[in-house]
Amino acid sequence: MKKLFSLLLVCIMLFLTACNQTLPSETTERNSQNQENIGNPENPLPQGIVHNGSSEMIETPSRIIFDEIVGTPPEKYVFYYSKADGKAYVYCFDPLCEHSGGKCFAKPDDVEHIWTFDLRCTFFINNRFYYVASYGQIYSFAFDGSDLKLEYGDETLTLEDFRELQHLWSENYSAYDKYLYIPMDADENGNPCMLRFNTETKEMENLTEKTGNAILPYFFYDGEIYGLNANLRTTWVKADLELKEMTPIEEQPTTDKFYGSVFFDIAYDDPRDYENRKVLGIRAYDLATGETKIFTHEMLGFEDNSSYVIVGTDENYVYFYLFEKTLVGTYIDIKGRELPRYKYNDGKLYRVKHDGTECVCIYDNPITDFTFDSREAAIFDDKIIILGQYVGMRNGAAEMWDRSMKVGTIGPDGKIEKFENIEFVY
Repeated sequence: MKKLFSLLLVCIMLFLTACNQTLPSETTERNSQNQENIGNPENPLPQGIVHNGSSEMIETPSRIIFDEIVGTPPEKYVFYYSKADGKAYVYCFDPLCEHSGGKCFAKPDDVEHIWTFDLRCTFFINNRFYYVASYGQIYSFAFDGSDLKLEYGDETLTLEDFRELQHLWSENYSAYDKYLYIPMDADENGNPCMLRFNTETKEMENLTEKTGNAILPYFFYDGEIYGLNANLRTTWVKADLELKEMTPIEEQPTTDKFYGSVFFDIAYDDPRDYENRKVLGIRAYDLATGETKIFTHEMLGFEDNSSYVIVGTDENYVYFYLFEKTLVGTYIDIKGRELPRYKYNDGKLYRVKHDGTECVCIYDNPITDFTFDSREAAIFDDKIIILGQYVGMRNGAAEMWDRSMKVGTIGPDGKIEKFENIEFVY
């Protein structure tokens, strides 16, 4: 009877889990190949700009995936924010899983031979997650977080091997179509080279060995790779996907804020003069036409000395806040020292149309602080997810509190009334 009851309980839990966390076939959006024309029968390659490998989030049509430290004692897990119900669940669909021993994607670095894990080095291709490790291994998980596989590398890797090989591959990985592109600062002969892993055939190619060419990739566009000549490090080039030909081109944007064929970045009077350059506004560069437009301080409605931090884009808008370092007050640290506490913005969030018009403040809370880490937001439907905290005077001291991933709802008037902490379920 006890066995029957236990079996029934497991079935009920599995049923509830399945109802709450559906597993549709999804296409990749963030840290991936995210544009609206994927699947064009005339050109099956991903359309628009593809710039990945730098995001701390992976976005799919139904989920936003990120890692977060929770619990007591604090532990890091991979979570997914469900667009359906607005909660964040640990990335595991087995109600009996303990998220240890390499059983699920919720804690990839708990796998015996995954010595380190970074979500930036994780890509979602054809319904599987692929993690590229700098010490020469590639792992994959199924979409539901199960079915761990070592796709490439030595499965008997020891701690001593890890220490020796931990910088074998340069952590500037990217993905395009079915391929993972893996640069090496130096091969066995001390020369830079480009590797390419086929996630379908599981074959690793050394493109440099075949062609003599090597590139430091920044992004893909229209079936070509854009980046720096890996041997010269200062010359921009574009190349075909096999690196058979590399053509010198003008310097390109390196920002990870884009939509379609347009990059959005900060505009400077002299971008290379890091000490003395002045911000001119926000720059929109259309890769398809080669045209550049600057949204000046005057267009945006700000003073000439304003500085901007772009956090994301959607099909209509560019979202940003102003960088402003201001002294809030002082506080006493654990060693009894009196130290200053700063805020780095004024608690306001703005958005502007892709053509630089209609710049408006969509959120305003003076104690909100979008921190240095808040340079990336996930924007979808009427939601925006961003890391934030509060900074202000409490109990006679300048305090910082409630640092967490927060979600705001954009109303019909374009305004966000408040950001709320995401509820974590684990």
